[in-house]
Amino acid sequence: MMTFLLCFVVEAKKVDLMVLNIDGIGPDKLKQLKSMPAIDWWIEMGGKMVVSTQMVALNNLPSGVSVETTLKDLTFENLAIHIPGHCDHSRPDALLHLYLKQVISGDMSRIVDISKVFDKSRLPLHQSVLPLDKNKVLTYQIKNRSIDLPDKSAEVQGLLDQIDKDRWYSQATFLADHNRMLEADLITTGDWLENKFEALGLSTSRVTLHNHYRGTNVLGFKQGTTRPNDWYVVGAHMDSRNSNWNDSLPSPGAEDNASGCSGVLEMANVISQYDTEASIYFMCFIEEESGLLGSQDVVTYFSNNGDIDKVKTMLNLDMISYRGPNRNDAIVGTRNNWHPTLAETVAANGDLYTDLDWQVNSFMCCTDFVSFANVGIPAVTTNQPDISTYAGYHTTQDRAINLDPDLGAGIIKANLATLIDLVGVDFLSGDLIFADSFEKP
Repeated sequence: MMTFLLCFVVEAKKVDLMVLNIDGIGPDKLKQLKSMPAIDWWIEMGGKMVVSTQMVALNNLPSGVSVETTLKDLTFENLAIHIPGHCDHSRPDALLHLYLKQVISGDMSRIVDISKVFDKSRLPLHQSVLPLDKNKVLTYQIKNRSIDLPDKSAEVQGLLDQIDKDRWYSQATFLADHNRMLEADLITTGDWLENKFEALGLSTSRVTLHNHYRGTNVLGFKQGTTRPNDWYVVGAHMDSRNSNWNDSLPSPGAEDNASGCSGVLEMANVISQYDTEASIYFMCFIEEESGLLGSQDVVTYFSNNGDIDKVKTMLNLDMISYRGPNRNDAIVGTRNNWHPTLAETVAANGDLYTDLDWQVNSFMCCTDFVSFANVGIPAVTTNQPDISTYAGYHTTQDRAINLDPDLGAGIIKANLATLIDLVGVDFLSGDLIFADSFEKP
């Protein structure tokens, strides 16, 4: 187990850090930068790199690299890495966040000061807090890596062109008009999703193993033609919350996570009209906000029925459509470097078929893909990279007006392109008339 050390015996080590802008400099310049003798160690954080250096010695930077800021006399032992995102929302977990002081912010990662955390023995148990390891890649840009991209496929592009951002937005708005922290609204939206799946010709089911949960997981199944026992899951959580878990206040959850749940439905809108070699499960989970309980139920249900080995891959969508100021990027991640190839495949497809700048995070935390990855299933999650700066996050103001349909559609396309490759689509089998005229809510 990783541990955090706070040294009381010897004098704490002081470090000077410099934050460099490395946005889009390319793999060669990035390699050159990391090997500079004046850099003691580095941490890559998407379009930024944090370096420890004797500042007077750091010159002759590769072209395109600029200095954003410098920070002097930091106590190394008091620094840790925090991956912003979903937590288990228990009271101790929530309190811990009050004592994580941000030092440097990156994309889906930041360096924090933990000196105010009283009980540091809890830190290794907190999934989103990691020790400050040197020469560590937290998040990287696809354009800063050498990746062989396949040629664009006109057939794949034809399916992606059927993603309807207006339909997606209408679906997300319908979900956000319901307070999906409440039992009654979860039942209403669950029935609505089930009806949508059935209208697409999917076999539907409900899965819940605990009768005290609010709502039930809603599943839509499309059977494959030649590999019916190879199952590919596309999932997102449909529950929402407000900051105080107050049932009397709105919990619209437009970005978190009507955006992702509508994304699952939008992928079903398109690919359900085609024959696929393998089978697809479209899933909208409950109780993600309470600690991934709904998706864990699905995994347990499949395991109890002897079906878990049929699940080959899981693609998760969570918070996919808030566009931060001057941002045009998306991020796909896995956990503890579980499935980097799958994450990079989604990002590479995004780079190929969208105009978004794509990043990969190897330490993503902590949404429903984890339930599948924990049992060895390749699983990744995709989102916009500004979760921690979204003012509506877990508030009564997380409303549809904050959503960007172009960003949401781009993230959906990257995942749909990946799913098409995985399940094997018969491009000549599509009912395009039905697909184009699908009724919007």
